[in-house]
Amino acid sequence: MLKTVTTINGRFVDRRNARISVFDNSLLYAEGLFETFLAIDDRIIFIEGHLKRLYRGARVIGLEIPASPEKLTAWMRKTVRAHPDRITKLRLTLTAGEAARWVGRQGRPQVILSASPHTMPTQPYTLHVSRFRVDHKSVFRRIKTLSYAIHAAALGQARKANCDDALMLNQNDQVAEVTSANIYWVERGHIYTPPITSGCLEGVTRKTVLKEARKLGYIIAEKNCSLARLLKADEVFISSSLKLVVGVSVIKIGRKGHRLATGDITSQLREHFYRLVDLH
Repeated sequence: MLKTVTTINGRFVDRRNARISVFDNSLLYAEGLFETFLAIDDRIIFIEGHLKRLYRGARVIGLEIPASPEKLTAWMRKTVRAHPDRITKLRLTLTAGEAARWVGRQGRPQVILSASPHTMPTQPYTLHVSRFRVDHKSVFRRIKTLSYAIHAAALGQARKANCDDALMLNQNDQVAEVTSANIYWVERGHIYTPPITSGCLEGVTRKTVLKEARKLGYIIAEKNCSLARLLKADEVFISSSLKLVVGVSVIKIGRKGHRLATGDITSQLREHFYRLVDLH
């Protein structure tokens, strides 16, 4: 069994005791937030951006985080240090606590941290175009709530189609995101990515891609894109905290697959990010 190290509110728990109440609002109404981090040794990559988004999300849904950013950081480092692997995936789940309507009082929010083994992807991704659409007008697209049913269903469809992940369009049939990543395409040496108004998550790694690509001398811009245009791109790649930068080799619509080349720009950005986080 893969080793997972878990803490709840800063205290280590074994697998048998890693539980929350059945009356927690996170279970009853998906009221809560999450963030997923890449940890290398005891370094938690892009931690400031993730915590900023977490606290912004808490303000949006009116949830009080029961720890300061400094204490959360200490809990996170404590959790990853206890894992034997050098590279881990750290999942932070913030629940709303027990619901007052069920137990007579509003319970204390729970901070659950789990570190588990993680292998960086080495091959380009294959994507399946989902029939589900993201609501690009929803304010909740800007934060990471526990309500991920649409993305989970889309990913399930993609796996059945023998693809790595699902490509999500918005309600205007424009490219939005991948269920676990932001997406980019290259045209004539310029890099493009959907704007936040497309319904894509405001990814922490996405912000860094925008900054670092410009440092490398590339023109990168936000632009709405149809699926037809994406399929004609010179290169397509995705980014996320657990992938950094990964090329896309196939986009599948139904049973038909459209092949894409992994070009020099994708390769350069991928290598740049590995150096940036000292992963070599």
